[in-house]
Amino acid sequence: MEKTKILFVVAGFYRAGAERFAYEIDSALDKDKFALNILALEKENETSQLWKNRYYENLHKNLGTTIKFADDFIDKRFYEKNRLRNKIKRQLGLFPKYIDLWKIDKLSKYMDQYDVIHWMGEYIFINNIPNRIKEKSLIHMMTARFQKNDLYDNFDHSFNFNFCTPFKQEELKYELEQFESYHSTFIPLVMRIDKDNKKWKFREQHIKKIGIFTRLNLFKPLDPFFYSFQLLLDRFPNAELHIFGNGNPKEHRMIDMLERLGIQDNVFFRGHQEDIVETAINEELALSWFQGYNNDRPAGYAGLDICTTGTPLICWDFSPKPNNFENPIYPHYKNLNKFVDKTFQILTDEVEASNLSDKQYYDVINNRDVDDYITAIEDEYIRLQKKIKTT
Repeated sequence: MEKTKILFVVAGFYRAGAERFAYEIDSALDKDKFALNILALEKENETSQLWKNRYYENLHKNLGTTIKFADDFIDKRFYEKNRLRNKIKRQLGLFPKYIDLWKIDKLSKYMDQYDVIHWMGEYIFINNIPNRIKEKSLIHMMTARFQKNDLYDNFDHSFNFNFCTPFKQEELKYELEQFESYHSTFIPLVMRIDKDNKKWKFREQHIKKIGIFTRLNLFKPLDPFFYSFQLLLDRFPNAELHIFGNGNPKEHRMIDMLERLGIQDNVFFRGHQEDIVETAINEELALSWFQGYNNDRPAGYAGLDICTTGTPLICWDFSPKPNNFENPIYPHYKNLNKFVDKTFQILTDEVEASNLSDKQYYDVINNRDVDDYITAIEDEYIRLQKKIKTT
């Protein structure tokens, strides 16, 4: 039987959400039915100064997946005097995303050989590719509009795109309200789950650590957490806030904010962690704070990883107008005082903390296993392939 040829397009192979999703799907895909290659939208010999290590590159290769970098498709003129490199840094990207940087004809001919193009992130989609490539493209939505409201401004809003999305139908109405029509397939963030990670337990400690796992940049705002932590210190002065993740807090003026609030002595920037699960366990975190979305779930893989350890988690809701109900599994708040009240409860009440830990752990292991969703993705690949053949 002839295999369906799939091309994943990724920004790179660093330890970020879209790259993680690509690897999880690669690891579960039926290779007897699908032949997978990957195109990375960066130069082979230029790695990110922020990430250093292409974590997922060898993991993909170990699965037998062939990788191609973007060198052949970038107009070399834009590398003169490091102009491209500086432009990319200013835009906080890992790849040249401006439409005039690509050799579109050559890139399109390369993509012609594939049945489906699966873009791992709407932010890497190259908008001036021809319609014949758009028609067989599946765009995975990795960013919410609260993070970047102009996400889709450069898309052709009259074109009927195919989206693979963790957003539910009601949420999509807001996320994709600019588009006249689209086709969507619901796929949440999925993962291989190690059920032996649940090692958290409530501890009567003099100092209680709260952990935040996030990259330090404009897409991951932390100001509500800083305001909340100031209020928490009035009630629990021995609390510490530990922030784990890539980025420079001085560059993003976070140190200035902490000093204005007078909480800088209790906040620690710990940098990138190779293994979030191991860090959460070894640091003996009492609680984790996360970005949340629409009073529904933590926004990103890090939150799900934390839940597999049993570490309880509560969310600040970044949705503009979230659903108005009490979420018993992932408590979400848009009120500082209520957020702090719940934090204080989890830090001091063993029964409540343990109950929340169990609910979140079992929700993740029962609803996020990649093997439970891989068929839906494979079916979407086949649907797109058949659609192209009949047009």
